Amino acid sequence: MKMKQREDRNVERGFQGNKRKRGNATDDLAVKVKKDAADTSKELVFGNVILQDEEIQGKKKIKVSKFKELERAKKLEELKKKDPEKGEAFARKQSWEAALNRASGIKVHDDPKLVQKSMKKEQKRREKNAEKWKERVQTRDQLKAGKQQKRSENIAERIQQKKMRKIAKREKKLLRPGFEGGKEGFMNNGTA
Repeated sequence: MKMKQREDRNVERGFQGNKRKRGNATDDLAVKVKKDAADTSKELVFGNVILQDEEIQGKKKIKVSKFKELERAKKLEELKKKDPEKGEAFARKQSWEAALNRASGIKVHDDPKLVQKSMKKEQKRREKNAEKWKERVQTRDQLKAGKQQKRSENIAERIQQKKMRKIAKREKKLLRPGFEGGKEGFMNNGTA
């Protein structure tokens, strides 16, 4: 009797055996919400601002030398000084173009003072690198000369040792057993 009551109660509460039944309505809703979120996230783009045509953006910009950039910036300033109205209109147009370029990630060099400062910095860096390179070459040459000197000393020492061994060997040959001292002449000088 108690078993029957327990089973009835479990069925009412949504249990089947020892496990609870999962409701299909909540599962379907969760899956549907996930699919909707996935679809909408495909359409959303964060951190992308399209300012120019993709064709223009895709092309690589040719890097202009700093000297040319400096000349162009100076011309812009001269134009502003000469004819204020035209210069102002041109400057406004240039500032919009510069803002678009900056926003799309292109570096803009429109201030002549900053360009000159950059050129000086680059020149100093080149000079410093040239000095470092000279030091490297000098130390390399010194090491090379030191190694060559040591090698020549070792070769000369080896030659000297070889000569000394030959002399020692010759003197050992000249010594004859049974006589004191070395050979001073023939044993029979022909005066016997």
